[in-house]
Amino acid sequence: MAAKGKKGKAREARTGAELVSANEKIARLLGVLATKDIDQISKRVTLLRAVGFSVPEVAAILGMTENHVRVATHHGRKKQRGTKAGRAKKH
Repeated sequence: MAAKGKKGKAREARTGAELVSANEKIARLLGVLATKDIDQISKRVTLLRAVGFSVPEVAAILGMTENHVRVATHHGRKKQRGTKAGRAKKH
């Protein structure tokens, strides 16, 4: 079996990058379509995080910073628990 030269490895790497790029485009499109009717950013972020997108992926899909995604995730979780951001629920 002949050893692959530098060109063969570069061709393989390029093909792998193209596949990742195509998959990323599909994931972004699905994320946008799934959240297009949701008005609140925290609900969009929560939905995308719940279906398995990472923080950087959600940031790329929604055009936000990663920090904004983390903050929106935090606010979304607080709303789901029934408390206002920064205040504990009174009993």
